[in-house]
Amino acid sequence: MAYALVWSIQELSTVITALVVAAFLAVGLERIISTMTRRRVPRWLAMTILFLGVFLVFCGGIAAIIPALVRETTQFVENVPDYYDAVMSSKLAERFGGEAGLAERAQDVLTASNISKALGGVAGGAASAANGLVWTVTTILLTVFILASYTQLRQGSLRLVAASKREQTGRILDGILKQVGAYLIGALAIGLFAGVSSWIFMAIVGIPYGALLALLVALLDLIPQIGATIGAVVVTLVALAVSPMTAVASAIFFIAYQQLENWVIYPTVMRSAVKVSNLAAIVAVLVGGTLFGVIGIVLSVPIYAAIRLIGKELVIPRLDNS
Repeated sequence: MAYALVWSIQELSTVITALVVAAFLAVGLERIISTMTRRRVPRWLAMTILFLGVFLVFCGGIAAIIPALVRETTQFVENVPDYYDAVMSSKLAERFGGEAGLAERAQDVLTASNISKALGGVAGGAASAANGLVWTVTTILLTVFILASYTQLRQGSLRLVAASKREQTGRILDGILKQVGAYLIGALAIGLFAGVSSWIFMAIVGIPYGALLALLVALLDLIPQIGATIGAVVVTLVALAVSPMTAVASAIFFIAYQQLENWVIYPTVMRSAVKVSNLAAIVAVLVGGTLFGVIGIVLSVPIYAAIRLIGKELVIPRLDNS
């Protein structure tokens, strides 16, 4: 029985992950919908306004970024010959025999077997990207369905509890859902701050493709603790094409910013949003990441807040009365 349960969880891990993420997003968005419904806005209209607003903000962001992306992509294509000449005239290329030596080494590498492996890797990567897109769309649809039936799901969950305990259970459940929503809003604020800060820095030091890179940093920063590091590596590699000193400046900036975010910004925002101390937030992220990877990192703080709330409402009163 235990083996069958473990096997089922392993086989359904992707589905379970999509459900958990969808539920997490739905709980966060429910806070906005409930604010509108308390002002006598029908739920269906509140959901329509919410998703229409998200769609318009997304389209507006894309419309604002596309000109910069087009301009920066055009600049990159135009500068490719200069990048090639710079690489070929570098001391590193001279160590390998210059352009002729590199061409000879490339011929040795570009064998039929290696090309076949590379194409297989590209095909595998394309399949993974397509699969990721499918699951992203699935998660979004699940989020919509969970929001649409949110009230029924909540009431159905409470009916599984004894009638004498439903009021207390409902209060605890609402507290947990409120904290999850606050956490999601806090995470979005941290990601936005990281993206804007990175854009300002790249504009000051002259790193190209600032709009695209800032968007990437903001999205990656939604993954606490490690997201900023991944974004920093990408930006620093692009800065290396400008000059080694620019790359050094980029590395220094992101190292300093990551320390500021990990030890000051993230704990402070989470403490304000879900009332979790700095130490508890950091330990929760470390434990969640070790046990469950990226999903564990993202959900660690709200899960800790939920456990703490349950302990405060149920465990501590029993201990005090024993």
